[in-house]
Amino acid sequence: MEKAFWGMVAGCALAFGILLTMYLNKTGVIDLSPEPATEAVETAGINQKSTMDSDELYALVYGDDWVEREEEMPESETEEKVQEELLYTYEEEVEKSGFVEPDRNDEQEYFMPESSTQSQSSEEEEKEENDTPESKENKEYKYDLYKDHVVIKKYLGKSSDVVIPDTIDNQPVTELASSAFANAKKLVRVEIPNSVTTMGDSVFKSNAALVEVFMPESLTSLGKGAFDGCTNLVKITIPEGVTKILEKTFNNCSSMTRASLPDGVTEIEKQAFYSCSSLQKLTLPEELVSIGDEAFYECSTIDKIVIPDNVTTIGKSAFEGCAKAESIKLGSLVDTMGESCFKDCFLAETVKLSPVLTEIPKEAFLDNVSLTGCKITSNVKTIGESAFEGCLGLTDIVIPSSVETIEESAFANCSALSGLSFKSGVTSIGDSAFIGCTLLDSVELPKSVISIGAEAFSGCTKLSEVSIPKNTLKIKSAAFAGCAFKEITINKICSYQSDSFPEGITISNY
Repeated sequence: MEKAFWGMVAGCALAFGILLTMYLNKTGVIDLSPEPATEAVETAGINQKSTMDSDELYALVYGDDWVEREEEMPESETEEKVQEELLYTYEEEVEKSGFVEPDRNDEQEYFMPESSTQSQSSEEEEKEENDTPESKENKEYKYDLYKDHVVIKKYLGKSSDVVIPDTIDNQPVTELASSAFANAKKLVRVEIPNSVTTMGDSVFKSNAALVEVFMPESLTSLGKGAFDGCTNLVKITIPEGVTKILEKTFNNCSSMTRASLPDGVTEIEKQAFYSCSSLQKLTLPEELVSIGDEAFYECSTIDKIVIPDNVTTIGKSAFEGCAKAESIKLGSLVDTMGESCFKDCFLAETVKLSPVLTEIPKEAFLDNVSLTGCKITSNVKTIGESAFEGCLGLTDIVIPSSVETIEESAFANCSALSGLSFKSGVTSIGDSAFIGCTLLDSVELPKSVISIGAEAFSGCTKLSEVSIPKNTLKIKSAAFAGCAFKEITINKICSYQSDSFPEGITISNY
């Protein structure tokens, strides 16, 4: 029985060997011509398998040590082991030859393709080799010469008026590298060719004598701090291809009177125009989405601030110190304002807030002494600390029902505030929220108010009529100190301090 089984195995092996040999010979993978003799011997070896019994077949697979290994293995393991070895031998030979069984995968090639990893690696090496620049130098510039372009690395000249060439060594100049013209103390005027697409970080930084720069329409990238500290730069026109004004691009360009921004600019990063104290006209592009922290900090001569409708974010102190801006108008999509964003805009008389704004942040309009009115929009939930503190011209304010919290000193020292009304919604009035509002004569707090902070209405010397709802459960120290009213009604379980009300007050309970 065992010999019959192995006879069948040998027969199958023989049939496969003959078919494989014929196929490989036909396709040219092997040559079965009479010479050399070694191939005939191998073929004979294959034919010889058809007459072998199982012991001879085992010996062919394992060699002369078969007898010893047969004694060591159980009978079941012996048959299994030989089958595994035969399969391994077959797969090894197929792999060497590159042959693929026709019915295994119709889409496969007959021979193994070149490794994609090796191909990709060789391509990258070739590209890297081709992209390796040659560092060169002439009288005017240090530069890197690439296969198809030039990058200017450093300006070596001494001229005050420079026209950068569009080609060097017959290759186009496409980039001015970081700090390429930085600290060129005599440079007054620069003309950049249309071949240039990129200007790196700090490219003209600290060129105190630089007055005028002509940038090409081809420009698409303007680096951080590109003109940082160019204190005599008067005006600049940014090409249409530039979509971001990066951090400190025009920081401390204190002589700049005009900056023309292209319509495609979507982002102005922090300190982009920091302390451009001579900048008068500012027209922000319609596609603008965000304005970074201190972007226009102390641009003290800007005449008005109009935020386009696509802007959603205004960073901290973005327009702080724009002292001559007479009006502030926020676009309809502004939902986030940073702290102190319009602080010290002394001449701004009106402010129009966005309808989607949810918070008026800390010190947003602090010390805007000319501000006479501001409509708080219906999505605002929080009026932040000192948001309108020191707005000496503010006369009337309506707190909408959306507002839940009025934080510390929110309207402190608004000395012209005479009209204050609340819609139900406010739950907390912070410490010193309305301290020093000396023209305020009456206040009716809504039923939603639960707590009134320390000194909330302290120093409101004309406040002669106050209505506190029965839902109010906490009134802190000196909340109404110095006010003019003589009697008050509160909830009998409301907690208050001995100095929460004016001296000589008559307190009754609901």
